[in-house]
Amino acid sequence: MLKTLPVYGMAEFESGEGVPQSATTLTGGAMNLSFGSSGKPKRVSHEHRRAVRRTSPELAAYHWTDSHPKQDSVRDISSTGVFLETDERWAPGDLIALTLQRRGPLEGNIERRVAVQAKAVRNDDHGVGMSFVLPAGMDLHLWDNPLMATGEQNDPEDILREFRIAGALAFAQRICPSSAADTRKLLREGLSNYRVVSATEIALSAERILALRPDAERMQVPSSVLLRILEDGSWAESEPTQQLWAGLLATSCTLEGNDESNLELVNMLSQLTTIHIRFFSTACIKSSKYMSSEDRVSARSITLTAAEMTQITGSRDLIRIHRDLEHLSDLGLLTITVRSMSFSPIEGTDVAPTSKALDLFARCNGHRGSTQEFYGVPANASRNLAAESRVLVSNDVTLAGE
Repeated sequence: MLKTLPVYGMAEFESGEGVPQSATTLTGGAMNLSFGSSGKPKRVSHEHRRAVRRTSPELAAYHWTDSHPKQDSVRDISSTGVFLETDERWAPGDLIALTLQRRGPLEGNIERRVAVQAKAVRNDDHGVGMSFVLPAGMDLHLWDNPLMATGEQNDPEDILREFRIAGALAFAQRICPSSAADTRKLLREGLSNYRVVSATEIALSAERILALRPDAERMQVPSSVLLRILEDGSWAESEPTQQLWAGLLATSCTLEGNDESNLELVNMLSQLTTIHIRFFSTACIKSSKYMSSEDRVSARSITLTAAEMTQITGSRDLIRIHRDLEHLSDLGLLTITVRSMSFSPIEGTDVAPTSKALDLFARCNGHRGSTQEFYGVPANASRNLAAESRVLVSNDVTLAGE
């Protein structure tokens, strides 16, 4: 059984694993056939065979040779394939894992590269012409944007952005086929460029989280939850906030595909700014946890000095910081006790995440099991003997500027 490869991952690119039988193969060969999700061949249109190819001088492609990455120049690229100026002479039909990015050292940031499978179609003295082999449902529109259609946007970032949007739409279609048209309209027409980038990252990050589950390919989500998360999450101002939205989307997916219980959590998360997220995450990670009942995890308070709150928020406006904490308290996510209204660095403020906050944080980090399991709280951890939190996520919380 061949494995589906996301368009953004580095691990798949490095491994060079195969392509799913359900993948759509866009070729310009004599047969002009592709295979849809049903597995039945269909004829590729003249539009696909004659897809507009354009140059992007700063775009490059990496492939692996003997466990070492090798960079090749891209002579031209279209929605169906690419021509690489390379010394390699792959035989027609060979499948090659490529990573597209701006010319330069291999990118460590997954948001600045895309991994894609390509099939060698022809070669000549200058290099190799290749057709993209894309996951089912992924449909590239490289030059459909009016600016790109006029040749004004051939920068690598614009090309990579289209790959990522197409990948996000393919994932959304897989987990919620019924909302394919609405999701496509949202990402293609309904959001500003800034919000499209954020919604795209949420979808692709959720796909990576979901891929860790053995039954990921069969998971589905209600359209009401998918569209709310993509639309509300598109306002996310920072990568940590996007990751929380992605975790919420991943945990909204079930085998039945009818669980709307996360909608309440969507409502809460949509009311949090970047500053709220920093306080919320800090409290959930640093507080000691204990079992307040057989099935409820609670947390002891932590004391934040004025200096620590300034570091977390990147602001010295302590009155505004107090308002942010009060907002979290009003939402039922934190309990706060201000030891000094002047926010003395010595007295500080006691902050404790509520059980609701602990549940939300677990779901937003991709955990759908028990909250007790996520925080690693022993069953006998009582209030008088609180276990230190063993959060199964990175402890690297963004404490200052973006």
